[in-house]
Order: sequence, then C-alpha cells, then structure tokens
Amino acid sequence: MTHVLQTTFASAAGEAAWEETLRALFERRELAEAERILRSALVQTGGEMMRLCRQASLDRVAIIGWEELADAVAAHEGEAITGATVAMGNESDLAFEKGSTHRPYMMLGLYTDEAWDWSRAEPGEALQQCREESPAWAGRDEDLEAFLEIEGLDELNTALIHHKQRHFIRENDAAPAPLRYVEFVLGCWWRALRFHQAVAVQLDRHGLGGTIPVISGMIDMRPEVVSVHWPVVRQAPAAKPVNDADEAEDDALPVLSRFNLIQRGRLVAEDDVSPAGTALRRRLESAEAEAIDEVTETPGLMRRLLGRG
Repeated sequence: MTHVLQTTFASAAGEAAWEETLRALFERRELAEAERILRSALVQTGGEMMRLCRQASLDRVAIIGWEELADAVAAHEGEAITGATVAMGNESDLAFEKGSTHRPYMMLGLYTDEAWDWSRAEPGEALQQCREESPAWAGRDEDLEAFLEIEGLDELNTALIHHKQRHFIRENDAAPAPLRYVEFVLGCWWRALRFHQAVAVQLDRHGLGGTIPVISGMIDMRPEVVSVHWPVVRQAPAAKPVNDADEAEDDALPVLSRFNLIQRGRLVAEDDVSPAGTALRRRLESAEAEAIDEVTETPGLMRRLLGRG
C-alpha cells in the first residue's frame, strides 16, 4: 500500500508545500497540532522509524541545565538579558562514525537590548529577523557561562544520521517517493518537534529571567525550522534605565505572566495536581499510547541567527 506522502513527495513542489504547512505551525508554536499531523503520518508507515519516534516521547526528551541557566540569567550583572536563542545541532562528519550513538549538542545565545530591541519587539518582527541573511543580534551575545544538554533523542538522531535514504533524486513527478525517504523526512521533523517542545517545557517550568522571549531552532540540521516562544505579557527589564515618561507604563505591567508554548496555552508541570492538570496529562498520555531533522553545505538558519560559522 502506497503511503499518502509518497504521492505528495513525488514532486518537489508537493514536498515543499507539505513542509511549509508544518513550518508555519512551528513558527506559531502550535506544536501539538504539528505533532498530530506527524503522528498520523508515522502510524501509516508502520516501520522502524515509527518505533524510534514513539520511543522519543515527550516525557523522555529533556533539556538538562535549564534551571541553572535561569539562575545565571537572573544573577547576571550589568545590562539585563532581554532575549535568547537556543539551538540544537550535530557535529559534522558523524555519518562516517559507525557503531556509536550520537547525541545532538546545544548552543545558546543571550542578548540585551543593545543587540536588538527584544523588550519591545513582537513575534512577527522576530520572525522577520530570522528570515534575514544576518539578524540584528547575530554575533552580539553576552558572555555568560552556561551549559545545556538534551537527552532522549540519541537513538533517533543516530538513525537519521546513518539513514540509507536521506535524499530523493526525482527523474519525473510521476514516480512516488520511496517509503524510506518519507520515513526519513518524518523522523527529521519529529526530532525537531521534540526539541522545540522540550524548550517550551523548560520555559513553562522555570522561565528564563522572568519573561524573556526565546527563539529555538536547528543548526545545519533538517529541517531548519524555528519556534518563537513569546510571552503574552512581559516585564520591563529590571536593569534597563527608564525615563519619567516610561515609568507610568512600566508600573502598569502585571508581575505574573505566562508563555504561549505548546498549543497557545500553558503546559501543566508534572507536580500540578489540579483537575485541569490531571486531565491534560491524561490527554497527553493517551495520545502517546494510541500510536505513537541533515547537514547542509552552507551556513544554516540558526547558525546565521547566532552569528557563528
């Protein structure tokens, strides 16, 4: 039986249109809807990639060191940190290293309003900067020592690095794409999904310097897709000088805020024992039980955003 995406991916235009739909969901942080689409497609493959993606479940993929990062940002002296980029990538030439698993590395960029006006910017403005050849903040990150690591993606990541069909050369638009290529594309998007969701979870549990907006993305890793985690309401940066005209506006800002994260709402932390929290966890767990990105030659999106490479 032919998978529906084998027909969709028969043409480059079809594959691009399918990916653009997912890209828009990622950028708007509608990650639960993106997961629904990917999960449905993976179930139809019924193979090893589906097993690997199911194994990389939301509760198994986690970013280590975020709480310490949040503490370091809060204790930062000088101009306040007002924006951040968080990226995941692979070391180069891993395809030649057989017999071992490969954990993606993480890269962090922390910025002040001197680099770009993060405090006043809207999500659409941040996305526009992401599409520029060189975003305004690129290469202007603060020197703050922090280390992040992601766990739970090693096996899926290794399988994608060594996958037998990472490319599909089309001779005409009539022949369906190989199923193995479809599985590879789905696996790459699932890896990206779990990374962006892991960032969202950490922001919801620990925040970052109060209400600092964060852009997450991939470094030279398919797909080059970003998620913009923007707070609904932001506090004025504590260390930023204000003039008299700004004080009244700043005083009116509420102290508490929440992030639009996984699906335009707050993800319930594990220790939330409220009825709403319990119900949400049950929905996540039942969805998980029901069924269940590679290196490019030119500097990638997140490498440009970070201003490195």
